[in-house]
Amino acid sequence: MQLKATKLIPYFIVIAPIILVLIASFTITSFYLDKISNYFQNAQVNSIKEHVESKKYKSEIWVNQLNLLFDNKNKILQDDIQTELQARVDVAYSTARYIDAKYRGIESASQVKSRIVDSLSNMQWNENKNDIAISNLNGNPIALSNRPLKRRNYANYRDSDGRAIVLEEAHMAKKRGSGFLQSRTFSKKNKEIILVKNLGIYNWFISSSIHLIQREEGLKRSLLELLQSMPLDKSDFMGVYDEGKAIFLSSKMREMLGSESLDVIRTSLSKESKWHEHNIEGYYYYSTYYKPLNWHIIYGFDTSVVSQKEVKKQEELSKLLDEEVDFIIKSSASIVFLIIFVSILLSRKINSIFNTYQKEVQGRTHELLQLNESLEQRVSEEVEAHFQKQKMLVQQSKMAEMGDMLSMIAHQWRQPLNQMSYVLMNIDSAYEYDELTKEYLQDKITEGNKLLEFMSVTIDDFRNYFRPDKEQELVLVSDVVEASVELIINSLDMHEIEIELIANGKELTNIYRNEFIQVILNLIKNAKDALVHNSVENPKIRITSTCNKEGAIVEVCDNGGGIDETILDEIFKPYFSTKDKQSGTGLGLYMSKMIIEEHLNGKLTVFNVDEGVCFRIEVDAN
Repeated sequence: MQLKATKLIPYFIVIAPIILVLIASFTITSFYLDKISNYFQNAQVNSIKEHVESKKYKSEIWVNQLNLLFDNKNKILQDDIQTELQARVDVAYSTARYIDAKYRGIESASQVKSRIVDSLSNMQWNENKNDIAISNLNGNPIALSNRPLKRRNYANYRDSDGRAIVLEEAHMAKKRGSGFLQSRTFSKKNKEIILVKNLGIYNWFISSSIHLIQREEGLKRSLLELLQSMPLDKSDFMGVYDEGKAIFLSSKMREMLGSESLDVIRTSLSKESKWHEHNIEGYYYYSTYYKPLNWHIIYGFDTSVVSQKEVKKQEELSKLLDEEVDFIIKSSASIVFLIIFVSILLSRKINSIFNTYQKEVQGRTHELLQLNESLEQRVSEEVEAHFQKQKMLVQQSKMAEMGDMLSMIAHQWRQPLNQMSYVLMNIDSAYEYDELTKEYLQDKITEGNKLLEFMSVTIDDFRNYFRPDKEQELVLVSDVVEASVELIINSLDMHEIEIELIANGKELTNIYRNEFIQVILNLIKNAKDALVHNSVENPKIRITSTCNKEGAIVEVCDNGGGIDETILDEIFKPYFSTKDKQSGTGLGLYMSKMIIEEHLNGKLTVFNVDEGVCFRIEVDAN
C-alpha cells in the first residue's frame, strides 16, 4: 500500500499545483468581481443620493430666493406706506405751524386752535377726509380722524392686542417728537401703521394711520401672479397655503399628487422650516413659513425622476462595470494558463529531484530503523542509571542524617546516663554505710525507671522520624515545627543558641509529617552550623509558622551573617556545599527542596536579611 502511494506522488506533484492555481484563480476572480460589483452598485446608489441631495439643495435655494423676493416686495409696501404717512403728517404739521404763526397775537388762543382744527380736519388724501387726528400729550382727543375710535375713554382705548395705543402715541410724541407705531384695531388681521408727531404748540400732537389689509391683499395677488408665471422642472411642484387653505398649487402638484397626498401636506404644515421625506412615498417636499403674510410655502420633487445628465451618468457606470468584468475574466484566464504552463515545467523538474531524494531517503530510512532498534534499550538504561543516581543521593542523605541523629541521641542520653550513674552511686554508698533501706532503694529504682523511660521515649521519637510516611496527614504545621525542635534542642543548648518559635493561625495542612520534619531539621542544622562557624555573639534562630485556609508558610531565619549573593542560586544543587568536605555532603538542601517541591507540591526559597538568611517554605492547603 505504501509503495503504491509513493508511486502516486509524482503525479500528485504535477496535478496539485494546477488544481491549487485553478481554485486560487477562481476565488480571487470571484472576490474581485464581487468587490467591483459592490463598488459600482454603491456608486449608483451614491449617485442617486447625490442627485436627491442636489435637488434638495436647489429646492431650498429656490424657496429662500422666494422669501427674499417676498421680503423685498413687503418692504417696498411698508416703505410706500411710511412715505405716504410722512407726507401727510409733514403737510399737516407745516399747516398748523403756519396758522399759529400767522394768527398768534392777532386772535385769541381758542380762535387760533379752532382754525388749526378746521384746517387739518378738512385735509383730503385719496378722496378721504379726516386722515389727521389731533390730541394733547395726555392722550385726550382734540379732533378725531376717521379711525374707528370712540371719544369716550379715548385715552384708555386698547387695541386687539391689549395695548393702550393712544397713550403710546402720546408717549412717543412727548419723548421722541415723532415716530411710527403698528396696531391691530378690531382683529389681528386688521393691521394699521400710525405716524405721530409733536406740534410743539398747545401741548398737542398729530397722528395719521393707514390700514394694511387692502394693500396686503394687493401684494398677495401680485405675488401669486408672479408664482404662477415661474417655470419649474418637470419633476418639481410648488404650493402656497394661507392659514391651512391652498391658495396656489402648481399644475405639476395637482397632476402628481392626489387629494390624500394634498391632505397629508396640509396637515403637516408647521412654522418650522424642514424637509418631509417619509410623508408621501416617492416624493420629498420642503415647507417653510413666511410670517409677514402668514403663508406656508411648499416646494417638492418626484424622487423617481432623474435628469438626462444623471441617466447618462448611470449608463456610463454600467458600461464601465461591463468593461471591468470582461477585463478581469480575460486577465484571470491568461494568468491561469500561464501559471499552468510554468507549473507543468516546474513539476517535471521537481519530480526528477524527488526521485533522486527518494532513493536517498530510503537509505536513510534503513539506517533509522537500525538505530531505533537500539534506542529503546539505551533509553531504558539511561532511566535506570538516573534512578540509581537519585537512589544513591537519597541514601547518602539518609546516611549523613543517620550520623547527625546518632549525635543528637548521644546529646539526649548524656544527661540521663549521668543521672543514672549518680543513682547507682547513691545506692552503693547507702549499702556501704548500712543506710540502704527498702524505701530508699524503692525511690532510687523509681528514679532510675523514669530516666530509662525518658531514654526509651527519645529512641521512639528518632525511630518514628526514620519510619517512611505512607500517607499524608492533616496536621498543625506549628506543632510539627515544635516536634522538630525537640529533636535537636539539646544540640542547640550545648552551643548556647537561642531559638524563638512564633506560631500564627490554627488551620490544618495536609503533609507528609516525617518528611516535613526532615526539612525543618536540615534548615535548623544549617543555621546552627553557620552560627557556630561564624562565632556569632548572641546566636539566635527564629522560626515563624503561619497557618491559614490557603496553606502554611514557615520561615527559618538566623543571624549568622547570610549567604554570598553570587552563590545564592547554587545552594540547592546536589553536592554543592559552603562547608569543608568533612563537615558537609551538599545533599541536605537539595533533598529538602526535592521533598517540598516534588513530594508536597510546595515551594522552598532563600533570601538574605539584615543579619543573616531566611529559608521560606510554602505549602498549599490541599
